[in-house]
Amino acid sequence: MTDKEIRKLKRADLLEILYYLQKEIEELTKENESLKNQLENSKVSFSENELKRIIKAVKSATRDAVRETAQNNKNESTIDKANEKGKQNNGDGKTNET
Repeated sequence: MTDKEIRKLKRADLLEILYYLQKEIEELTKENESLKNQLENSKVSFSENELKRIIKAVKSATRDAVRETAQNNKNESTIDKANEKGKQNNGDGKTNET
């Protein structure tokens, strides 16, 4: 409703609108409280043993990732060295590119 429409309403109509708006506010407040309680009750909690297993799994995954990265770096280094050897001068002034 626009301001102009509201101004043209009778007092009884305005009171009825206020009544229903107040009722809606109360319902929304109750729903809000209910949702807050549900949220508080749904917080995730872990036992000490579960936390230890999670930490162990994370450490293991980290260790594996570090090893894999180191292995990949080592393999790349070996490939780079092989490429450099392949590009060395073959004696007649030309480079041997493989």
